[in-house]
Amino acid sequence: MAWRMCLADKLGLIGKRWLAVATFVIWPAAAWPQSAVPVTVLDLRLTCDSNQCRTALLEVHERSGVDANHIVYLFAAPSNVTFDDAHMTGVEVEGSGELHYVHAPKAGPGWLQCEWLAKARAGGDAGLARGYCWIAIKK
Repeated sequence: MAWRMCLADKLGLIGKRWLAVATFVIWPAAAWPQSAVPVTVLDLRLTCDSNQCRTALLEVHERSGVDANHIVYLFAAPSNVTFDDAHMTGVEVEGSGELHYVHAPKAGPGWLQCEWLAKARAGGDAGLARGYCWIAIKK
């Protein structure tokens, strides 16, 4: 606090009383940051038959029109299963808003990445992306 008063006196910009009031008003805002956004951990698993594995049908919504909601999830291959990463895709069953999709952008023999994105149209439709990803099993 001493350096602030010394600086204020040297610059002649504000008196000591105003500096004390400004410090009291500004400091509490910096001292109490906003609380963290709650995070939900998803425990999604693949469902497999003899030919393919697929994710659960998942919905992502964005209603504020401010930003997009985006989930990227990495699925591990079940034991004794090797994925055929040349045969995979995301299937969007339903979508709305400015931008929406369900993609399977990457995969390997033991993993599958799936992405859901929903962005609302500003002042318009809410964002929705509903769908799943699937990948073939190597024979």
